[in-house]
Amino acid sequence: MPISEISDKIIKFSNLNATKSNSFRWQGDEINNSKIAGQLSLISVEKIDFRGKISAQGKNKWLLTGNLGATAIQKCVVTLKAIKCRVDEKIKRIYVPMEEIPSVEKDDGRDVVLELDENLEPLTKSLDLSLIAQEILALSLPDYPRSNNTDFVSISLGGDEKITERDYEQNPFAILSTLKKN
Repeated sequence: MPISEISDKIIKFSNLNATKSNSFRWQGDEINNSKIAGQLSLISVEKIDFRGKISAQGKNKWLLTGNLGATAIQKCVVTLKAIKCRVDEKIKRIYVPMEEIPSVEKDDGRDVVLELDENLEPLTKSLDLSLIAQEILALSLPDYPRSNNTDFVSISLGGDEKITERDYEQNPFAILSTLKKN
């Protein structure tokens, strides 16, 4: 199948060739990277490279497949030092009309269990590649980044030889009173 090349950040489905595979590549510039870093509460985003292809799947469905490579700087949750995190993710999204996406419905007050395809997305007039990249980056970065060789600090409620399993199972108010005594 022949390929047509797209280099825009915004892709309109109406401009895509339905008979060809439409390849794309979007690289974040300094402005986009700092905007994404701010949205995700990161120190910085050094690099984003999002590439793939979009192809028609029948009359009104589009398949987006690709790869996102990114390098971001986050704060360590223990030391607050900067940590470099690398993300390399494969992406698959199927854009379909909203009415074709199953919804979770209620039946007599109970939720109906449906097997939902996590790759389905509502078909809109256009795609913003920077928003897709930001979403994937947000989902892929560690929630609690830790630098290597860093351990969490633990607090003991008293002499370790006196602590039993029952002490660990105490309610929070009992633990608070123990802390107040020390």
